[in-house]
Amino acid sequence: PPKPPPPPVPARDFASRKHKKFVKLAKGYRGRTNCFRVAVQRVEKAWQYAFRDRKVKKREMRKGWIRAINAGSREHGVAYNRLICGLRTADIDLNRKVLADLAQTEPRSFAAVVAAVRAHDPYLAAQASTPAGPLDGLEASRYRWFYDQRGGGDGDELEDVAAAAGGER
Repeated sequence: PPKPPPPPVPARDFASRKHKKFVKLAKGYRGRTNCFRVAVQRVEKAWQYAFRDRKVKKREMRKGWIRAINAGSREHGVAYNRLICGLRTADIDLNRKVLADLAQTEPRSFAAVVAAVRAHDPYLAAQASTPAGPLDGLEASRYRWFYDQRGGGDGDELEDVAAAAGGER
């Protein structure tokens, strides 16, 4: 006996399947999502947000790594930008993710990396050889700015200020 033909497929079967898919995807979104046209708009907007936020997620992760590296490097007296520049000159290929992980979980290994950078960077090597005075860093730059504004000289006055800052106020 011959096989009976398959039952006819309704004309709207594909369209209703597509509509159901979009309405299901839009479940829980703002707006009327039981209406197909609105559901399509909501789903497409959600895809736009997802595309944008995948980029933002990467950006935020990188910012977190940079914060961790900066905090770790400043504990060893090196600024973040000097560390990154020194890594390149010392031919040390560690990315920010690995450096941040070292700074947080392996402080001794991170200190070894900073020491290697310090050995290769002439600026950091010179900075390490000079003893730290009472007016190093930010305080010295403030005093220099003050004396430059007053028409100060070559920095001779800065030595006097350093001596005065060491005494009683």
